[in-house]
Amino acid sequence: MTQEKTALVLQGGALRTIFTSGVLDGFMAKGYFPFDILIGVSAGTMCLSYYLGNQYRTTYEIIRRLADDKDFINLKNIFKEEGIVNLTHLRNFTTTKFPIDYKKALEQKKGRIVEFVATDFYTGKAVYLHPTVENWNDCLIASSALPLYSKGSHTLDGQKLIDGSWSDPVPVKRAIELGANKIIVIRTTPKEHKDTKSYIGALGAVWYRDQKALKNCLQNEHLFYNSAVDFMNKKHENVKIIQIAPNQKLKTTANSSNQTKVLEDYRHGLDLGIQFVMNNVN
Repeated sequence: MTQEKTALVLQGGALRTIFTSGVLDGFMAKGYFPFDILIGVSAGTMCLSYYLGNQYRTTYEIIRRLADDKDFINLKNIFKEEGIVNLTHLRNFTTTKFPIDYKKALEQKKGRIVEFVATDFYTGKAVYLHPTVENWNDCLIASSALPLYSKGSHTLDGQKLIDGSWSDPVPVKRAIELGANKIIVIRTTPKEHKDTKSYIGALGAVWYRDQKALKNCLQNEHLFYNSAVDFMNKKHENVKIIQIAPNQKLKTTANSSNQTKVLEDYRHGLDLGIQFVMNNVN
């Protein structure tokens, strides 16, 4: 009989990961940490970091405080160096107000595979980063750096990287490659949701039209995502994929929210996280 190997996969979604933070707080409240493999993408990497650190409600507090902070998200900054979402501001805010508990996170990481997904700026291929105490924050930024939307790119170990959502938005196949046969995916969109081409992708494809691989990533972002959704929603032999997803579109969008919406979406995630553990743990 094949031994069960369980993976946790966290989709990105900027502020929409308030739902993810709720689910993971539900897991933490119940002491649920059965995973052999943990993979995060974009803003999902921040949620994953605080989950590894067993820091209950921390991601909720970060998103709650930043949701209406114009120094963090400002559409007027689209053509400025830091873009609409200021990752430098986020880094400074989190490291001073809500530092990751690296000691605990590294303890939890022992004997497990932990990866943050980024995209190679020049090839458009997914890059799977392995965070350490020395490079953890750089991995977080690299996985979330979006051309125009946030800081255009981030260089780590000589490699120019951008947001992992452009190459592997929901890395379930990656989890399978690593040996997982049971995969729990925390989504920030309803299960059947399909994307259409985004304005950032369309604008970015024009802006980077001389870089073929990057242009392809940007203009086909929605196709990569939709392919991942189709894969998750199919039945697979010898692999069980379980999705924890919002019952309907979240009130919070990727780059806008308010305190009421944040709390509502967080509580929705928290309820589903607790329900999942109660229904799946003997």
